[in-house]
Amino acid sequence: MISLSLAGCANKDNFIPQPDRDMATVYGQHMSGIGDGKLIDTRSLIRRPMIEGDVELSDYVRTEKTQLQSKFRMLPNPKMYMFVGPHLATEDEVPIPGYLTEFRMWEKDHYALPGELSDLGNRFGD
Repeated sequence: MISLSLAGCANKDNFIPQPDRDMATVYGQHMSGIGDGKLIDTRSLIRRPMIEGDVELSDYVRTEKTQLQSKFRMLPNPKMYMFVGPHLATEDEVPIPGYLTEFRMWEKDHYALPGELSDLGNRFGD
């Protein structure tokens, strides 16, 4: 009975208030009011085209074209090969045929700084 009387008091038009401004307008008004617009001025300084002094750093900025190219090469860590001769398993004496296994010289791969590595990496087959 009470829920029926409460539901009758509100119609669907004024149940959810309709905004008179969109979110972009509210955000813009709020951000321009903070610090007398200093935040907007600072952001406009950040969003500037590159100048001549910045051009030398452009090789280290990723673009769609250079996304998959690595600027930091790996230090050489050559592959080593070891032949394990035919042998018998320890307890059951099951014959194991000879096989070749592959591993790296060092456990971890390390990165070189830009310009630190010459073409030595190509000689090691990396």
